[in-house]
Amino acid sequence: MFHQSITDQTVRFKSTHNKDQFIKVLKKRVDNYFKENNISTYANGAMWLKVCFAFAAWIGVYSLIISDKLSAYPLLLIVVFSLLGFCNIFVAFACVHDSVHDALSPKPWVNKLLARTFDFVGGNSYLLRQMHGEHHKWVNIHGIDVTLETHGMFRFTPHEPWKPIHRFQHLYTPILYLMAQLHWVSAKDFKWFFGESHIGNRKNVKHPLKEYLVLLFFKANYYTLTLVLPMIFLSAPWWLILIAWVLMHIPSGLAFVLIFQCTHVYDGTTYPMPDGEGNIENNYALHILDTTADFSRKSYIGTWLMGAINVHVIHHIFPNICHIHYQKITPIIIETAKEFGIKYKEYQTFPEALAAHMRMLKHLSRADAVVPAYNETTVRAVETMAA
Repeated sequence: MFHQSITDQTVRFKSTHNKDQFIKVLKKRVDNYFKENNISTYANGAMWLKVCFAFAAWIGVYSLIISDKLSAYPLLLIVVFSLLGFCNIFVAFACVHDSVHDALSPKPWVNKLLARTFDFVGGNSYLLRQMHGEHHKWVNIHGIDVTLETHGMFRFTPHEPWKPIHRFQHLYTPILYLMAQLHWVSAKDFKWFFGESHIGNRKNVKHPLKEYLVLLFFKANYYTLTLVLPMIFLSAPWWLILIAWVLMHIPSGLAFVLIFQCTHVYDGTTYPMPDGEGNIENNYALHILDTTADFSRKSYIGTWLMGAINVHVIHHIFPNICHIHYQKITPIIIETAKEFGIKYKEYQTFPEALAAHMRMLKHLSRADAVVPAYNETTVRAVETMAA
């Protein structure tokens, strides 16, 4: 079983006049950016072109596979299947993530419809909305941030009970990351629908019957499209198609999980815990700056491909803003944080962020590992505000 919620208390972030000044100033400046440039916080033309490209890429790659033109070239067939796996996560990055935050369109039905494309590529949009929403509420808080729940296989927080196997997690974790997407399309959603009664700090969660039916329908649809139909229509042997299907999820799964993990589990993050009354010391904005890092922020191509997941601080503070705007707005966060003496965390490149992630895995592999609950720079800044 996953670890249950850490407390029956209501967990909350402390909101005081001094702590709230930063977010008030930041919100005003971000609002002014959109007003002064006369633009919407939702998707612009470039974003809608990106969404269309994501769908066209998936259809194009799938059409090439099902055309049977690659069956005589086994290695090429496997490569193109793997490319379809990357198309899956590109759809998630380009369209689904913004949709589940209602940030793509001002029309709720459009967001709901486009979020359903996650079901089409093997996931479940209903569960994603539930779980991802809880992650946003409780970033890096042990027991209620669902992204830290790992069956005890990994130790992503110093508050996770240590096991002897964790001594080697910096060695085996990257290998198991390879299975992330395959696990998602084949097991993860079923586990959370049928095997758990909590999501984050919500207990006794009941799912609508409709969503069980949607889960089963779209899982069957995904397996049919990507595995059964190729076995029927391709002249390649069934075992080669099965191998290609499994490998389809491997490299893309690794990329998917590393992009997300590098934003929260890294050398320099913090792991706050609620006090006896359920209070988290910082307010939410300061908490995000303590627990979240950006990487490769200035890379236009990288940010475009990753759906700006790498520009992550602004996403957590303003999840209702479409990711197409993140690179333009993040300098506002950086400048405002600097004025308030608050540390903004960033890695210039993905290799730097990856190295920081691996250092944290190595650090947490020790039973006596200690990671600060709060960033001292933030604490001093808040004290300065109060002075």
